[in-house]
Formats: sequence, structure tokens, C-alpha cells
Amino acid sequence: MIRTQEARLCESMECRPLKNLEELFSWCPDVELIQEQKFDITRSKKYLDGKEWKNNNQDWTWLVKHPLKLHSKAKPRTLVCHDMMGGYIEDRFLEPVQQDSYSLLHWSGLDVFIYFSHNFITIPPPGWISAAKMHGVKILGTIITEWKEGKQILENILRDEKKIDEFVDQCASIASFYGFQGWLLNIENEVEWTLVPYLLELVKKLTERTHQDYGDEGMVLWYDSVTIEGKLRWQNEVNIMNKPFLDSCDGIFLNYGWRAPDCGDPSPHSLVRSVSSLGDNVSRRTDIFVGVDVFGRGCLGGGGLHCDLAMHKIREQGLSTAIFAPGWTYESSLNEDKVLSEDYFEKEHLFWDKLRPYLNFHAICIPIDKDDGSTEPKLIFETSFHCGREKTSYHLLSMQPQPSLPIVDKHLKTISGSGRWEGGPPTPSDKSQYSCHTTDPQSDNEVPSLTIQVQQANTTVPLFLMNLAPQGSDVLFVLSSKSPDTLSTSHVVLGTENGEELETAKLENEILSSFIPIFYNQQEDQVQGFLLQNCYDTIEKIGLRLDSPGNSSLSTLAIYRL
Repeated sequence: MIRTQEARLCESMECRPLKNLEELFSWCPDVELIQEQKFDITRSKKYLDGKEWKNNNQDWTWLVKHPLKLHSKAKPRTLVCHDMMGGYIEDRFLEPVQQDSYSLLHWSGLDVFIYFSHNFITIPPPGWISAAKMHGVKILGTIITEWKEGKQILENILRDEKKIDEFVDQCASIASFYGFQGWLLNIENEVEWTLVPYLLELVKKLTERTHQDYGDEGMVLWYDSVTIEGKLRWQNEVNIMNKPFLDSCDGIFLNYGWRAPDCGDPSPHSLVRSVSSLGDNVSRRTDIFVGVDVFGRGCLGGGGLHCDLAMHKIREQGLSTAIFAPGWTYESSLNEDKVLSEDYFEKEHLFWDKLRPYLNFHAICIPIDKDDGSTEPKLIFETSFHCGREKTSYHLLSMQPQPSLPIVDKHLKTISGSGRWEGGPPTPSDKSQYSCHTTDPQSDNEVPSLTIQVQQANTTVPLFLMNLAPQGSDVLFVLSSKSPDTLSTSHVVLGTENGEELETAKLENEILSSFIPIFYNQQEDQVQGFLLQNCYDTIEKIGLRLDSPGNSSLSTLAIYRL
């Protein structure tokens, strides 16, 4: 049957996995599925310690006075493995669909994102690749073999060294074309023991090729499943049965059945044994990603909103974490008719709020490009805070950079747009000073925006952690909002790497429009500019100070180098 041009176009507008060797070896670049990134955003080497942030009440004054920490090998990492309803649901489409689905908002606390499905070669959909890249998060695809069919596929590859090389080359080409940085290898079937050395060879070659293509940004992880005896036995720890695989790649994703007993329990402590197995090479402890199943299957703490219990035990040993299926917050909020309940939004943010002490929040690098020769104002960063979801549609490729430190405080709920507190203002004993989060698409407000609520006047709300080095250039910060009151009572304030706070100068509209006439004239919302002049300090934090308590919203934040 000859496919029509329309049928081929429809297929090209969605992302699909590769299900067998024939599809893998016949794959070739066809249609460019990835949208070019608007800005060259990378992740800074600096981060905010989540435990310190939480213990200091998420306070702007404290944040400004404490410079961000410099990344080191000893810093535990956090990985998210996204497995939802078999994968490739509404997120597979390049165009908006008239259905809702899950989108991740808490990117700054993550180091790695894996897209998972039970297909042989899982290629992350473009929307997830774009979202991860704009937040500086590594993104990996998944290679999985399981059951009898998977065993046949794997052993077909391993019996021929030439085919191993072809397999590695093809997987590398796929990752390079789509723009993701590596793979999770998950062998969920027995392997003939004589072929295990060739499996180790495949792991090494894939890792070497990935680093050849991506340098230090490349990553290949091994899932704790098959042992060096070729048996399918999850170890739930690092030991002699799986350590050779860890030694052949960048890290291991431990299964979820690990144990961390209290003092009176004689059971072996899986995490202590994992660290001990490293011997003198203890620097690799952060290459051990301990699995936490949010659905709670065999996991300490039972998953769900108790994942913080498992995270606490993991961080006690200085190990990294692999959070499996955080979309549980969404799936568990669907009723029998697949309608999302109203408590999803609060559940999603509560889940991540409870994990906050165990996360590290990363800054993004915003390059100035001072030597590009241009004398015109240059847009170097912009976000509309779109989360990929709206009330009647879903489109991950519409996602824009999300705030670095989102927080939802249930005490700060207001009557929409009124600025009045429901049931009166919070009591003085409440620690939270503000809420800051992207719009809940299930609310009456269908327009993507950043919602900010403060309970006291002159409260500064953190928006982004960044690395911005003006090098003497003038920098213009532009806000837009549908509410004139938001802009008239707001001020952009900055925190430097030296622990100092900088004030920006609010510009008159005539001056602002002379700097950026095109942007200014295209805006339907109210616009306000704030100027930072002749600055040589590196900016690490950007915040918004509100002169009065109540409810505010931002439609856009844009940064220009003048």
C-alpha cells in the first residue's frame, strides 16, 4: 500500500518508539522534530542547598546574603524517570491537542530526566527534550529488553560483535539527531551467561560513544536488574553481582526494594552496603541513583506524599536519588471518567515541597555575548511562564522557563483578583511569606502567567537563580502584566555572588519604548522596565519586591543586554 503525503505528514507530527531491531537498524533522520532553542541556556555550576533554603524559611534576605554553592562530585544528584500510562500519550504530539496531560514544573531541583516506556528503544518526545534543555537538565532515552522477545533481541545483538558496533552507532545517531544526551539501559530478561562479557562490552562502547558525542554532558546509566551471572535478580544495592556494570558506565539506577533498617532491626542496610562495595572509590557514591517508586511498590515509606521518608534515608548516605513516576500526582487525581480533580494542583506542589530539603536548586547561565559586535539591545532571556498545559489544550513544546523556586502556600489563597484574604490574613505564626507558581490551568484564569501572593508589604519573592555577568553592560529587565497594579507596586531586585542586594531603576514608559520599541509596541499587557547600569558584579538571583500584600500576576519576564 502506498502511503499518501498526508499520512506521512501526520506520522511526522508525532514521536514514536522503535519496537524491534528491524525498526532500529532501518531508522534514519527524516523530519526535524526539534524546535531550535530560542536562547543558549545552560546550567550553572552553582546551586542552592535545599535543606538550608527550607530551614531558613525560603526568605529572600537570607538568600541574598548567602552565595550559591559551587558544584562538586560529592553533591548528590536527583533524577526523574517519567513513566506514565505506557508513555507516548498526549506528549508525543508536536501540535497542541485538545486533551490534558502531565507536565513537570519543578525543573531547577533536577539533574537528570529519563523518558521511560516498555518499548525497545524509547525516544523522548520533543516537548520533553525542549523542556529539559531550557532548564539545563540532562535528558536520556531508554533501551529496554524484557520477556522472551527482548531476550531474543538482546542475544541477537550480543552474538555478533559487528552488530554490537552497529547497535551503538545507531543509538548514538538517534540521540544526536533528537538532541538528548544518553541512555538508561534496562535489561529485564535473563541472558545466557556466556554472553555477559559481550553485554559488558556493549555497555562500555555505548558509554564511550556517548561521551565522544557529548563530552561530560553525556550519560549512560545501568538499571539494577540482570547480574553478571546473566540472571534476572534485582539486587536493590550495589554488590559484586552488579558492580561490573556500574564500573562500565556513568552510574547505576537501583531497584526500589532497598532497605535502611533502624538500629534494632538486624536486616542488612542496603545503602550502607552499596557504599562499602565501592571500596576506595567512594567518590562514585553519587553515581548510585537509589530508586524511589512514587507508586510505592516495595518502596520504603510507601511512595506518594511520603517519598520524603525514602529521600531522607538516601541522603543520609550521601547517595543520589532516582524518582520513578512522579506523574503519580496527576494519575492519582483522575476520577473514573479520567477527569482531573481540583486537588491535583495542590498535590503536585505538596509532593515537591516535601522533597525540598533533599534537593539542590540549580542556577541557569544567561550569556551576555558582549563581544558580538551589536550595538542594538539584545534579548538574552524571556519567559511567559507557560507550563505546556491550558484549560482546554496540552502542548509541551509551548513550555517556557519555569521559576527556580516555586512555592504554593495553602494559607495564601485569595479571592481571584481581589487581593482580599479568604477568612482573613494568615496568623503571624505562619512561616511562609509568599506563594510563587505558574498558573493552575484548571482555574478560571486560562492565560499562562506567574501568580505571586504575599501577606506582608515590601516582601521580595525569588523568581530565578541565574549566572548573569553584565561585565559593565547595562541590563534591562522588562515585566508585563494584565494588572496595572502589579507593575505599579513592583520592583526588580537582584542578588550578587558577593552577597549584596542591588536595586534597579524603574523606567518611564517613554524611555522604555525607546530602548525596545518592537517588544513594547507588540505587548497587549501593561509593560514596565527596570534598568541595571554599569554593573560588574555577577548576578545570582532575581526577585520581585511587592509594595503591598495581595495577589499579583506576571505575563512575561524579559531580559535585554543594552
